[in-house]
Amino acid sequence: MILAIDLGGTKLGYGVFTSAGTILETDTFPTDSDFIHQLNQLLARICQKHPLVSLVSLGVPGPVTARVMEGSKPLNCLASIDFTKALNVGPLPLIVCNDLHMAAHYELHFGVGKHLTQFCLVSLSTGIGVAVVNNGVILQGRTEMGHQILLPGLQPPRNCTNHQNCWVSLASGAAIVERFGTEADQTTEQIIGKVLKPGQIAHLRAVNAQAFGNLISAYDPQAIVIMGSMGLHQFEVLIPNSSEIEAFTVHRPIPPFIRCAAAGNAGILGAFYKALPLISEPPQ
Repeated sequence: MILAIDLGGTKLGYGVFTSAGTILETDTFPTDSDFIHQLNQLLARICQKHPLVSLVSLGVPGPVTARVMEGSKPLNCLASIDFTKALNVGPLPLIVCNDLHMAAHYELHFGVGKHLTQFCLVSLSTGIGVAVVNNGVILQGRTEMGHQILLPGLQPPRNCTNHQNCWVSLASGAAIVERFGTEADQTTEQIIGKVLKPGQIAHLRAVNAQAFGNLISAYDPQAIVIMGSMGLHQFEVLIPNSSEIEAFTVHRPIPPFIRCAAAGNAGILGAFYKALPLISEPPQ
């Protein structure tokens, strides 16, 4: 069995899978501020309940090198975390990758990858993440295009982990809540639907148009695939149209924007399919 975990800035989801792809158990709950303790509690409970778990696959919202997450804006974590030391996995093998890299495995093999060989997978959620599939292969490395600087001279500056005025700091769910939230526990969707004025919505769309234009210029995708709670639930509101994006790229035509195939389960399913080749052949 495989324990697949998707650690997000707002929610932590997991699934226990057999090698045939059957989901034995799955759940999602709010991410604690002490997410390491939360993960270790989950590991202990699952390994006791499902002793046949033979591998743990973890997706995290930040750049990863050799199972070390190098900080994460969605998790409010500036320090690097070595998950091989932080998690009590015992003798079990541990895979740690960026959450968008994980989700791209599912989308490539079971989503739009069935008919597209070149696309960008973009998560608009607490943070903003990007994974790139080029010629049918997931681009390796730390593709942190959510932190591309868009308005370098903006004042007052929007701060991020170690820089200012990036896409995450301007248009992520966390940025929207921090800047426009008027009540405790107010969700991003509530703020977008009830608090933001038309001009503020237009500004968010303009920021997104510039960021997407840069992705199109850099990777020449056949499509841009949207995931993440904010991107899926506010797709019509926040995703700019072709005419809005044309000012930010020379590419024509502007590729279509489509919703991801796995919706809210993309991270968990991606973590499973990332790990599956290590123990068996993928299910048909």
